[in-house]
Amino acid sequence: MGLYVGVHTALIGLYGFAAIYHLVLWWQSRRSAVLLLFALHCTLFAIFSADIVALLTARTPAEGQRDLDLRAGLGLLVTVTSVWLFSLIAGVRARRFLGFMTSALLGLVVANALQPLTGTVTAVERIVTSWGDTVSILHRESPSPWLPVAYALVLAVDVFGLVCAARLWPRDRVGGVLLAVVAGGDVAVSLWGARIDASVSQSLYVGGTFSALWVLLMAAQVARDYRLRGERLGAAERRFRAIFDQTFQFIGLLALDGTLLEVNRTALRFAGLRAEEVIGKPFWETAWWRHSSALQGQLRDAIRAAATGETVRFEATHPAADGRLHHVDFSVKPVHDEAGKVVLLIPEGRDVTKRKMAEQALEESHEQLRRLAGGLLMAREEERTKIAREIHDVLGQTLTALKMDAAWIASRVPGAEPAIRAKLAGMAGLIDESVTTVRRIATDLRPGVLDDLGLAAAIEWQAQEFERRTGIRCTLRAGVDEDGLDPLVSTAVFRIFQESLTNVARHSRASCVAGTLERQGGDLVLEVRDDGIGITPAQASDARSIGLAGMRERAQLVGGTFSIAGAAGAGTTIHVQIPRRAVASA
Repeated sequence: MGLYVGVHTALIGLYGFAAIYHLVLWWQSRRSAVLLLFALHCTLFAIFSADIVALLTARTPAEGQRDLDLRAGLGLLVTVTSVWLFSLIAGVRARRFLGFMTSALLGLVVANALQPLTGTVTAVERIVTSWGDTVSILHRESPSPWLPVAYALVLAVDVFGLVCAARLWPRDRVGGVLLAVVAGGDVAVSLWGARIDASVSQSLYVGGTFSALWVLLMAAQVARDYRLRGERLGAAERRFRAIFDQTFQFIGLLALDGTLLEVNRTALRFAGLRAEEVIGKPFWETAWWRHSSALQGQLRDAIRAAATGETVRFEATHPAADGRLHHVDFSVKPVHDEAGKVVLLIPEGRDVTKRKMAEQALEESHEQLRRLAGGLLMAREEERTKIAREIHDVLGQTLTALKMDAAWIASRVPGAEPAIRAKLAGMAGLIDESVTTVRRIATDLRPGVLDDLGLAAAIEWQAQEFERRTGIRCTLRAGVDEDGLDPLVSTAVFRIFQESLTNVARHSRASCVAGTLERQGGDLVLEVRDDGIGITPAQASDARSIGLAGMRERAQLVGGTFSIAGAAGAGTTIHVQIPRRAVASA
């Protein structure tokens, strides 16, 4: 094997290796069209170099014709890949030019298959070159008229490569120089090939020797791309760390099996840990979770759910470096790739200890206010009972004595003047009216029927009184066993019923009210429903409504619940439910 044949044989290996290498690079990234196109370009050049070797060793005109036609077709295909590589590497968008050149060159490939562009081989001659190689030279007839068109298109592509090199120069001087050298070399190779084919010269083709610079160019481009990618990756890593480590949240990265891959400094400082103590361990076995086996199990369940694409959130406790437990709002979120597959998990926690302490303090404050309000209600009820008793006993007895005195005086002056008798009769009437008023006031303050006959009788009496005073029909269904009913519960339920009827009279414009007092599963339930104008949600939740607030407070005082519902034109319903445990122990 001579030097010339040996060089082209080596080029086969060079281009074949470059094709495989860049195909692997493209397969790994799946993004760079340049890598895939260059792999195809190198594949064509490997075949092209093999064809040059076959052309140099051809023995018969048939072999020479086959290899010569294949060289022309491969040269046109290589030119197609070259024009696209020039455009992609330099970032020059010339869609019309690229489309025209691709179509024209592929058309010439088809034409060459039908009629050889470089002429018909008539004989093959073996000669010895000046440097001692034995090679075959071809004798052939005149080339096809389409040959000048083919070389004109090839030279146009080479000139386009020089333009692209000029465009690339300001951004990448090394790449611009290499691209200019490649394009300039292609011009020289194309002119040499045109001279041989046009004059049917017996000179040797250069082949892919000079085009090996493409491999150097692409190697430089790949190296530059990796360098820039590394710089971008490093910058992104620094930005990620700046955000990841400086956030006030506890943030990490988990594998799908729960192994801790990353954790930010905030979480490490909180627990007084070092990264090497926790990285690579199952997350539930780290110091944040070891204090509670229940939380460890909950975390494992959360990680399994998050690995299926679900976001899980719950409240946990984490021990701080000083040993105190902090309340943490914790969540595990899935991270999806472009295909929608879960690839990572993000555990995130926020210290809510201060908020929990504030909520606890607020709840204690509310409880104190409820106890205070309950105490005030109880004190007021006791005071009303005391005042009612005093009015009934003292004023009632006094008025009765006055009436008896007035009757005694009238019996002692039978012959008194009519004016005196009229005055005495008026006094008796006023005393009777006062007695009635005293009884009404005492009943309003604390109806004796509630203490004497019980809750059901008191509510029934209140319903009758309401209907008598307002003219609004009031029906009641009360079927409860009052054995063991706590007096506080009886008072609270009666006052709620009384206030609900007051609200009906003032606001509802109802014509009928229906009340129900019954036990449901041991709970005491009171329901009052009217057919009035109804109540809106805003009115039902209005904090300025003293009546509603009082009813709600009375229900809560004995451990019950209060609700009010209604709709415009559909009436209003009040529902009170006292649990069984409070009915007998309030």
